[in-house]
Amino acid sequence: MTKFAPKTLAASTALAALTLGMLALQPAQAASVSIYGIIDTGFNYTHTDADQKGVDAEDSFSEKSSQMIPTRFGLRGSEDLGNGWGVSFLLENMSSSDDGSMIGGRLFHRAAEVTISGPYGKLTMGRSGLLRSGFGTTGIWAGKLNPFSNSWGSYIAGSKFVMPGDFRSADNTVTYATPTFAGLQLHAQYSMKVDSVTANVKDLEENSPETDRVWSLGAMYTQGNLHVKAVLDSILYGNKVPSNTLGKDLDDSLAFSLGGAYDFGAAKLYASGMVFEGMTGAKFQGHDFGAVSSINKDASYKGYSLQLGVDVPVGAGTIKANIGRMDAKADQVFTAGADIDDPDRIALGLGYTHALSKRTTLYTGAGWLKDTSNVVEGAKPTATELVAGMVHRF
Repeated sequence: MTKFAPKTLAASTALAALTLGMLALQPAQAASVSIYGIIDTGFNYTHTDADQKGVDAEDSFSEKSSQMIPTRFGLRGSEDLGNGWGVSFLLENMSSSDDGSMIGGRLFHRAAEVTISGPYGKLTMGRSGLLRSGFGTTGIWAGKLNPFSNSWGSYIAGSKFVMPGDFRSADNTVTYATPTFAGLQLHAQYSMKVDSVTANVKDLEENSPETDRVWSLGAMYTQGNLHVKAVLDSILYGNKVPSNTLGKDLDDSLAFSLGGAYDFGAAKLYASGMVFEGMTGAKFQGHDFGAVSSINKDASYKGYSLQLGVDVPVGAGTIKANIGRMDAKADQVFTAGADIDDPDRIALGLGYTHALSKRTTLYTGAGWLKDTSNVVEGAKPTATELVAGMVHRF
């Protein structure tokens, strides 16, 4: 007969009790796992003019992926733990359907997160979309506040081509969302290290002043046809991140964004705005005209952005239009004695989507934008873009 030491017996008893407890919960449990994806492939024509002496205008025509919606595939699953509690996960990559390449050097670029939810809200951990993004389950800004979501193509302006900031996923992130009360839900988020993979920053210590971190607060309100969102966030710049070592300690960024949409039936109107400070030049997207940038990287900036947009249903399709304006001033200059002018941007977008089925959509769009460059005095670079393609969901 085998003899058990007291500790072994206690551990065996605890394991047996835990097993019986799990079996008792079994009737309340229901688990599911599914695979899904989006493929967006089409054609693109772009004309850019840097408006600089000795720099020729450039024209390109190509096949491109992810012009309307980023191409991706993912796995998601959930389990009902009973009594209002549940666990879910999301693993979502990002890839190019025109050449099959993986975006960002990660298997799961958009999200790799696990969530526990219950009567008191939900807590999500892992690589997650920042509140300002539309990534994963935690990016709340994106689609419902602009007819072009965060953007189409390279120059058809949605939020991220008019508003500076991190419209992306971040590593080492914790996000809490409250239950919804009378249409209102609150969010709080913190990334301990935005990037743990890229070679020149992966060895920096997590949750330390060495590396970039982000905190965000958000709110969503939905009542009938009205949808309103707000995000307050800050990038805590790391003092050992190579792109931040500009000879001067960086002041952390701070930005507040507010947007809303109302569906009148015959048309859906969108409006959004942002005030910001401490945004480095690297946080302004879509400001490259060929090989020339219109934003001086030797400064951080403060300013504002505004957008107005509309969706108009027409049969099985939707006409989309958007206008955006960004105005900024140098906030913190990193090069002693540098005289940095004020950059600004005006952007226009027009598009059309046509549903062939619940899963397949055709799209076409055109965008034009014009900057006041603060790299070359007097330069006003412009870009024109035409896109057309198809999106299929599975």
